[in-house]
Amino acid sequence: MMDKNDYLKMLDTNELNRLQRCAKNKDKKEIIKWAQDFENRLHNKYYEIYKKEYVNWLSETFKDLDVAMMYTLHFNEYTKFGNKRLASVMNDLSATMRGLYRNEFNREEYKKALKDDGIKIMEDNEEND
Repeated sequence: MMDKNDYLKMLDTNELNRLQRCAKNKDKKEIIKWAQDFENRLHNKYYEIYKKEYVNWLSETFKDLDVAMMYTLHFNEYTKFGNKRLASVMNDLSATMRGLYRNEFNREEYKKALKDDGIKIMEDNEEND
């Protein structure tokens, strides 16, 4: 996260001198241009921070999903998957997700295939509630 010192670093001596020249010349267009430039740099800085945090959050979420799936498949009284089955299922899951994100397949195709095999999708169950 950006703190007060990060803002001060962005307002170094050169930057303050640039703003001061704009103000001294009473050139409103230059002041606006300076402000827009500063806003863009601030936006880019926040975007960098946001993107890094978002990617980290997303990575942790996928790890949580992997653990939850493996835990459920292993400890569920009907599945009791061991190492071999877990590895096989998780590899298939990874391939399926890659297919979705690379646009090799789409969600609707997967949903249709499941419905064609008689599998009820959670969305269907929620609609009936």
